[in-house]
Amino acid sequence: MHHPLPLFTLALLLASCTPKSDSLIGEWTVDKVNVQFDENRSTPELVKQIGEIEKQNTLSISSDSLLVFKGLDETWEGCLTLKNGTRLYCDGTLFGEWKEGLIVTQTDSPLGEIVVRYKKMR
Repeated sequence: MHHPLPLFTLALLLASCTPKSDSLIGEWTVDKVNVQFDENRSTPELVKQIGEIEKQNTLSISSDSLLVFKGLDETWEGCLTLKNGTRLYCDGTLFGEWKEGLIVTQTDSPLGEIVVRYKKMR
């Protein structure tokens, strides 16, 4: 006999994977990149190059909460969730913030931080 709990648990997990707003669904492109690297550990050329690479990023969010990230040399996908109305998580890891119709991500590296702001295209 099949136990109903695993099916219930699966349904609960799938339900928790749904953003609370249809406003997130669509295609997103980079609106602004802010590279804040330690001047003693990098060069202006490196900062510019990193900024140009980040500008190639796109996000696609589907109605079933699948987030697809495409960068210059990487593509990955995961389950997107929205918590507290602004915090975006991908597969349980903080991905960014959703503020004023924009998605803002922050990446920390040994050289400093990179903040990327995405705007919705369609």
